[in-house]
Amino acid sequence: MDENSKSAMGELVISDEVIASIAMNAAKDVDGISSFCSKPVDVIKTVKKGSMKFLSPVRIASNGDDLVISIYVNLKPNKKFQSVAREVQKAVKESIQNMTGKYVSKVNVVATGVDFDEPAQDGGKDGEEK
Repeated sequence: MDENSKSAMGELVISDEVIASIAMNAAKDVDGISSFCSKPVDVIKTVKKGSMKFLSPVRIASNGDDLVISIYVNLKPNKKFQSVAREVQKAVKESIQNMTGKYVSKVNVVATGVDFDEPAQDGGKDGEEK
């Protein structure tokens, strides 16, 4: 589902991978985003279609001339999801619209988890026990 634009000078095609890349770059700069989740929404569809697009953390749907973006993220601990999600929505929408000229009508932010840092195991120097 690549996005096409035609003009007197020729045709412009923007692939979904480019739009997904723009969305991910915009979202990763938002404070509170730790990583992205690439779980498929439907494993059966992924296998049947044989496409890895379903494994992307960004899903793109076309609603007429508008784009609907869904992005799957993991949060940093102690961050308020509501404020982080609003910032992601704003950043993704503005980036895609500015870079592609396509209108983004909706950005769905799906929190799939929280990335907690593993506590450091301190066993002493050179394996000595404390």
